[in-house]
Amino acid sequence: MIFYQDPFFWALISMFSLVGGGVIVSSKKLGNSVISGAVIVTTFVLARGILVLPFCPQPRFIANGWNWIVGGAIFTVGLIFSIPALSIKPLTKPHGQMKMVTTGFYAIVRNPIYLGEVLWFLGWAVMFRSTIGLALVPLWWVALLLHTLVEEEALEHALGEKYLDYKRKIRGRIIPGLPI
Repeated sequence: MIFYQDPFFWALISMFSLVGGGVIVSSKKLGNSVISGAVIVTTFVLARGILVLPFCPQPRFIANGWNWIVGGAIFTVGLIFSIPALSIKPLTKPHGQMKMVTTGFYAIVRNPIYLGEVLWFLGWAVMFRSTIGLALVPLWWVALLLHTLVEEEALEHALGEKYLDYKRKIRGRIIPGLPI
């Protein structure tokens, strides 16, 4: 198998991208680079998307077309929750002058973009019947959860009590209402 056809190669690239995101959010030098953040986000999303595609040989579950309907619905909900990503700078270090958004999806969950990411990939994996993709969804959720710990610490430092009040009000980090 050629390396770029191996779904685990793409999973590894994706996880390294997420680690890179944590570095950017907590770095004084890289934290102000919108380009670095955009490269990391793009690599993270593309690598996860590629690994479920048919050119990556892997076990596929049997479906009679329902996978396109169910997966498409989950994928669409994920895209909807990802809409807030259009209004922010990707993966930059928080700073005291930034505007804190607490309305819309942010009134439901503190990280709606990450919820969208988890749902987007789950829907994509179902659509393409990827068993490896389905198995990796919980791992990415945990990885994004760990990333939010770094990100939220930076937000607490930059925004102070205002962000702490928001955290007390909106308990769900990635899944609404779930405080982990």
